[in-house]
Amino acid sequence: MIDSYGRNINKLRISVSEICNMACTYCVSSLRDHRIAPDQLHPDELLRLVRLLHDHAGIEKVRITGGEPLLYPDLVPLVVGIADSGIQNIGLTTNALTLQKFAKPLREAGLRSLNVSLDSLAPENFRKLGRVGRVAQVLKGIDAALDAGLRIKLNMVVMRGQNDHEVVDLLDYGVAHGIEVRYLELMRMGPLYQSNEFPLFTMQEILDKIGERYSYTPAEAEADSTSQRFWVPGGFFGIIPNESAPFCSTCSRLRLTSNGKLVGCLSNPTEISIRDLLDHSNPGTELQNRVATSVTYKQSTAFTGSDLGMSRIGG
Repeated sequence: MIDSYGRNINKLRISVSEICNMACTYCVSSLRDHRIAPDQLHPDELLRLVRLLHDHAGIEKVRITGGEPLLYPDLVPLVVGIADSGIQNIGLTTNALTLQKFAKPLREAGLRSLNVSLDSLAPENFRKLGRVGRVAQVLKGIDAALDAGLRIKLNMVVMRGQNDHEVVDLLDYGVAHGIEVRYLELMRMGPLYQSNEFPLFTMQEILDKIGERYSYTPAEAEADSTSQRFWVPGGFFGIIPNESAPFCSTCSRLRLTSNGKLVGCLSNPTEISIRDLLDHSNPGTELQNRVATSVTYKQSTAFTGSDLGMSRIGG
């Protein structure tokens, strides 16, 4: 679907569940904040909505998120169903704590790529930032995913005074393992939306850190990419500069919550339910109308913040 700014809205992010087994400080206040939506879709309903969005709204690429999608009991059948619907570009965003178990089955089901959230390689700091989990399990999961043939990117949310000293360490790890690293500027969402504490570490500061160890040059990225991409000897890294160089003007993403609501823009909390269309015998036109309405909430300038939690609408 082409919106009023000429963007092709062809990417869908699906939050299969709001449950997560970590409680990252920039996402929630505590682990108790993660709850299953009382009206969460049945897996068959979720798959039917994805197929409708593919057939009638031009969705060509799907990224499965959460919460933590590896906790979703029907994840592998869901990936199989999405692939069978004709969508071949299927990715998943995960904290990778249980990835070692699921990497091979997911690859065989049709998954092609992974974004692994990894904010620290240091065991104590990993635990401090995520409140739960062990980094050793994440690294085992990454190894299993590489062995299974999955493409991987590592996502690090960089926070001043908390993990900015590990920026180069993660790039070292990425280069050694042939994995692209992406650094994310902090976003004013969820518990940070109106917080007085916002430990932003900017794109230029990240580049300055990397420049102490590596020479880097700009590299090509997809036209609708959220990241600015760079080459270093041995690999690549990207920076998603939400504050420094907003990417809203090229955003091609639509989000679907676990209870069947579309979210067109992270800066706008307006949700449009489409789950009732499952009861329609011919839902195509109405679905297109609702997608078009959701897309109108997109903007062309900068992210302004939201109290929406990323575990609700998908990372």
